Amino acid sequence: MAATLPSNLAAILSSFSVYQAIHRYAHGPNPSPARLTVVSKATSTLHSTVTTILALHFLRRCKEQWADSTTKETRAGRLYGGRYPDESNNSVLQTRSALGNAITALECGYLLQDTLRLLHGARVRHRLLRPGSKATLRSVLPYADKPLLFHHIGITSALLLLHYYIHRGRESGIYIIVQFLLMNGSTPILNMRWWLRTYHPEYRKVGLSSDIAFIAAFYIARVWLVGWILRGYGKAHGYDSAWTVYREAMRLPCRLGTGVLWVGNTAWWALLVTSVFRRLYREWAGVSKLLHGQKM
Repeated sequence: MAATLPSNLAAILSSFSVYQAIHRYAHGPNPSPARLTVVSKATSTLHSTVTTILALHFLRRCKEQWADSTTKETRAGRLYGGRYPDESNNSVLQTRSALGNAITALECGYLLQDTLRLLHGARVRHRLLRPGSKATLRSVLPYADKPLLFHHIGITSALLLLHYYIHRGRESGIYIIVQFLLMNGSTPILNMRWWLRTYHPEYRKVGLSSDIAFIAAFYIARVWLVGWILRGYGKAHGYDSAWTVYREAMRLPCRLGTGVLWVGNTAWWALLVTSVFRRLYREWAGVSKLLHGQKM
């Protein structure tokens, strides 16, 4: 398995290099913050689209391979004092795949590059707002999108750890990890929504359509998806619902991580719905007031 590391590392570095080259070619030598943001959104849309298509292809291929070979375990097969299911024959966890590993390497390389892009954008803003001052990491960070930066650092660290385990031949759950990458599916609509609101606010109906589309896409890709993944895992053990899997089959670290992810995404979705409906109400109230004034 030691020979696996160069290929995984090459895949990560190739992804990093391709996205870095796209960025440098698209934004030129001395980009403005606005230009950097546009190029970043375009690259993000490209990456999320490619990753989602590859993930769907991988998941479909796994399903076809399991059609005649999957052996279902029951709740009777348990480990750790009878508390947790025996996962030794659960294809959802035990599947190993070069394609699945390559998809996670693509994601890891992109996130590494985008992390540097966030820091570069913060450095450009720092230079414009504080000309002549020395750019250090501490002075640049206040100009960065910190939630997105820490999001990238966290996921990139997890993916690098995954590839360490792949190198050691000890990886598991690649199928579930690729399923989680389907969360990228809502990103193109997010970026389209940003483009319309930033550069074409006059297209109100199109903007409203993008709001509704993003609400639906975000819910499917980041809220509903978590339950779907849990149900798929639980099928191999005879569980009939995501909540039962969460409550009875998952170890505490997995339960905490999944719970935080689902609650965070659900709260984010609720805030999104609230903001969209507030915007709609303000527009409706403005139109209603205008029409009422005309009648007077």
